[in-house]
Amino acid sequence: MIDIDIKKLSSRYGRSFTNIDVVVGGVNRTYRVLAGEDVFYLRLYRSFGRPLSQITAEASLLTRFPESPQVGVSRPVATTDGAYVIELSWSGERRHVCLFQGAEGEQFELNNIAHMERFGASIANLHLAMPAVTDGEVRELNPIAIVHDALHALREVPGSDDVVEAIRDEYLPSLLRLDLGNLVSGICHGDPWTGNARFQNGKTVFFDFDDFGHGPFVLDLSTAAWHFAHEESAQNDAMAKALIAGYEKVRPLSVPELEALPLFIKLDEVRSLLFLARYCALSDEMWIEAFEGAKEVFSQSQKS
Repeated sequence: MIDIDIKKLSSRYGRSFTNIDVVVGGVNRTYRVLAGEDVFYLRLYRSFGRPLSQITAEASLLTRFPESPQVGVSRPVATTDGAYVIELSWSGERRHVCLFQGAEGEQFELNNIAHMERFGASIANLHLAMPAVTDGEVRELNPIAIVHDALHALREVPGSDDVVEAIRDEYLPSLLRLDLGNLVSGICHGDPWTGNARFQNGKTVFFDFDDFGHGPFVLDLSTAAWHFAHEESAQNDAMAKALIAGYEKVRPLSVPELEALPLFIKLDEVRSLLFLARYCALSDEMWIEAFEGAKEVFSQSQKS
């Protein structure tokens, strides 16, 4: 059963949508919408935790993103009255939604060195192409604030004592010793993993900018590398090195950025735990698994 009225949606956008299917459930529900051969994606934003001003800033960023031969973004689609972010009824409540152009093409493979080099280069090209400013409220991706938010949220989770202690007593002091002011900053994607990009005709198109904000560029690179951190293996190490090498072919990292990268991979684990604590209802067994995974990442980062 589809819970979006396709006729009303067609009327709002002045298009004849022929099919709509849920492709992602959960926090930010996403639908694949067809209008003949044209493909769009409808994002139903979560009802709490992200103000409208940040959603409109996301739409503004993506509409003004410059054309580039190397990298692009899935742009929002306007309604008949020119709005990019609108309200729709869903499950008895009003939710903000945005319709995006489809990003079709090849998905990057996590076990393919050439793909990882290309993906790293794509993240660097995304950073170089990012507009310096955008309208609306742009959240600050402040590493210290993220850790404090995570500590506050995790204290409410049963069984979190060991992880909270590791973050507070081992990780946070290491992060505080970094001179974050020496890290090159700008507008970041926030979650540039391979599931949020497609490659076609020599160009990478990124989508899902829900976590975008202003912060150190190395945070985007560490987020991509974090996906190789949960299991120590020669293959994962090779993929992470290929990712970083691809990035540096386009935008060489400074010494402070290279020094920060291992700590920022750990920061991405903290960000993941924060997201789970804020927006997801996990069973005790699922939390145990999440905490065990976090301990593994913290251990590997400590060795880096």
